[in-house]
Amino acid sequence: MSMQDVADFVRIRATVPNLHSLFNDTRYSDATVLMNGITLPVHKSVICTQSEYFEKAFQDAFVEGSSGVLTFNNGSGAAHWRVFEYLYTGGYSDELSHVSEDDPALLKEPRVYALANMFFLEDLKAVATAKLQQKLQDLWISDSFPECIREIYATTPENDCAMRSAVVEVAKVHVRELGSKDVFKDLIREGGDFAVQYFESVIFPPPPADSSNLRPTGGLFGGPPRGYRPLK
Repeated sequence: MSMQDVADFVRIRATVPNLHSLFNDTRYSDATVLMNGITLPVHKSVICTQSEYFEKAFQDAFVEGSSGVLTFNNGSGAAHWRVFEYLYTGGYSDELSHVSEDDPALLKEPRVYALANMFFLEDLKAVATAKLQQKLQDLWISDSFPECIREIYATTPENDCAMRSAVVEVAKVHVRELGSKDVFKDLIREGGDFAVQYFESVIFPPPPADSSNLRPTGGLFGGPPRGYRPLK
């Protein structure tokens, strides 16, 4: 996305303070998104200025550019809906009234995150990660936690660490409790990247800060403390 695109979107936000009210509204809509049978009216000036993916999709050289219709037949319709809700409101709902079939609680954020990665929406990835961390404060004990981990590791590249690190950290904190659950043991038996990273986090935790290298600094600009006298 160019600086001009960013400027355009900032201007839209400034001139349309109630931009969120245009979500799922046909007023001024100039395109349509179809998501597994769900129809959503959208505005190119809103979605294309935030995502290079949509900007390219609606170019005249592509079918979507001439038809004004963008179709997603694969993946979660609920996750797609949340992505577009985010583009208009800066957030997304945990409960959806316009989608007949929603994702399980611990799969909502991983699926939104995967789409955010595909649509080049880094801020949305951060939102999804924070939401998952919040949920896992209570749901780490759920039997669906291992499936959440599988989903994350299946849909994120190895160098995309935010959500992977989030579940590894939770699993490490609750290592004893999870170690007694058969569904979690089954996950470990499968091996793969999670098992390796989980093992490393438990066996080789980051070393504590070395306080021996810290020096007292009491004076201005790090000089000797007031009243300091060298030994003679």
